[in-house]
Amino acid sequence: MPTPSALPAALARGAVFFGLWLVLTGADPFGLPFGLIAAICATYASLRLLPPGANRIAPSGLPRLALIMLRQSFGAGWDVALRAFAFPPRLAPGVMEVPLTIPPGPARDGFRALASLAPGSLPLEDLPDGRLRLHALDIAMPLERDIAETEAAFARITRADRHG
Repeated sequence: MPTPSALPAALARGAVFFGLWLVLTGADPFGLPFGLIAAICATYASLRLLPPGANRIAPSGLPRLALIMLRQSFGAGWDVALRAFAFPPRLAPGVMEVPLTIPPGPARDGFRALASLAPGSLPLEDLPDGRLRLHALDIAMPLERDIAETEAAFARITRADRHG
């Protein structure tokens, strides 16, 4: 049972999980009891894994982050396609390291998950000095600039304390 201070977060998360169940099952009336049980279990796990409090998201920054990700995804996707279908392919795969300012923890893990969606790059590991090692389809792509722009927008919405 959530504490009184966690009750609003539990209700909001439960509503989101139950809504997701309804979307996925087409609101089948026979599945509603199972959806309710699944939403309760998911809410409990969510509250245990990420307690409400310090890890708040600023919704006002989400549109800007979405636009940045959309622009970068389309641009990088187009660039990757042009490179891959050129004859001969213009690819120079390699591993590069980019600096990060989001400190280790849930915010950095979330950023790395978000960064893995960008075409042409794949985060590999955090380095002890705060940099991120990533695989690039072409090391000539402006990945360091794109990662820095995305990280700044992500840090604004997660209110992650930055260091460095």
